[in-house]
Amino acid sequence: MNRALRTAASAASPIVSALLERAHARRGGVILAYHEMSEARLREQLGAVAERYRYVPLSEFVDRLARGQSTVGLAAITYDDGYGPTIEAAAALALEHGWPMTFYLPTRYLDSRQPFWYQELGALLERSSRRSGTLGGIAFELGSPAATAAANAALNRFFRSLQSEPEVERQLRELRRLLHGSEERPAWLETTAPIGWERVRELARHDALSFDAHTVNHLALARLDDDAIGAEMERSRERIEAFTGRRVEHFCYPYGGRDEISAAACEQARRRFRSSVTLLRGRCAAGADRAFLPRVPLYEGDSRSIAALKVATAR
Repeated sequence: MNRALRTAASAASPIVSALLERAHARRGGVILAYHEMSEARLREQLGAVAERYRYVPLSEFVDRLARGQSTVGLAAITYDDGYGPTIEAAAALALEHGWPMTFYLPTRYLDSRQPFWYQELGALLERSSRRSGTLGGIAFELGSPAATAAANAALNRFFRSLQSEPEVERQLRELRRLLHGSEERPAWLETTAPIGWERVRELARHDALSFDAHTVNHLALARLDDDAIGAEMERSRERIEAFTGRRVEHFCYPYGGRDEISAAACEQARRRFRSSVTLLRGRCAAGADRAFLPRVPLYEGDSRSIAALKVATAR
C-alpha cells in the first residue's frame, strides 16, 4: 500500500474506506490471506472486515464462483504455512464468532518440525559480524541497514529459485557457516513452531475449520518439472487427508507470485483441486479462474484502519 493510502487510512479511514468500498465491492468478494499473526491483531482486523462482509466457508465462496453467482459482500478467511500459534489463535476466534477458516499446510514443515529458510534468513543476516559474503554466486554487503535489506531481498530471490529441499538445506547450511561459523542453526535463533498433526486432527472435527494443501516442501512450482509438481500436490493432499479424514479440495501456491507459479502448475492444480489461490491482490468475481484466484494479504503491521482500507481498495 502506498504512502497516500496509509495517510488516508490514518486521517479519515471510515469515510475513505466506505467510499472505496462502494466503488470496488460490486466487482466481487474477497479471500483474505494470513501468515504469522498475533491473536490481538487477528481479532482487530477480522472484526474490521466483518463490519462490511459476511464470512463464508472457502468451499461456499468457490461454489458461487463456479456457478457464476455473485460473491459481493462475502469474504473467505485463509492462512498459509501452518504456524502453530497463529492457527490456535485463529481457531479460537473462528469458534467464538462462527467465522469459517481454511488453513493451507506445507506438510514437511509439520512432519520435520524444522523451520523454513525464510524463518532464519533475516536473523542470520542481521546478527552476523561479517560485512559481506557470497552465496550461490550472489555477492552481498551487510555494512548498513540498507545493505542488509538489499542482501535479504537478493537471497530471498535466490532461495526461491532452488528446485529441491536438499538443495535448500545445503545452501542454508552454507549461509550459516559463512555468517556464523557453523552449519548448525544458531542456538539463539528462535522460530515459530508448526502446528502438530494430532492437533490438526482435533481441530478438523469442527465444521468451521478446514485444512488444505500447500505442497510438501514449499518450493516455487515454476522451478519444478511436471512430475515434481504433481508429487508436491498429491503427497501433501494425501498426508492431510490421512489426519483430517476429509477430502482436500483446495490448494495454495507457495509464495503466490507470478514468478513462482507456472502455467504447468496452474494446469495441474486445475485438474486436482476445486480452487487454487495466489498472493496476487484482488477481488474474486464471477468468471474468475478458480485455478488462479487473487487474495487480499494482511500482515501484523496493518492496523485496523489499514486492513479495512486494503480490502476496500482491492479490485
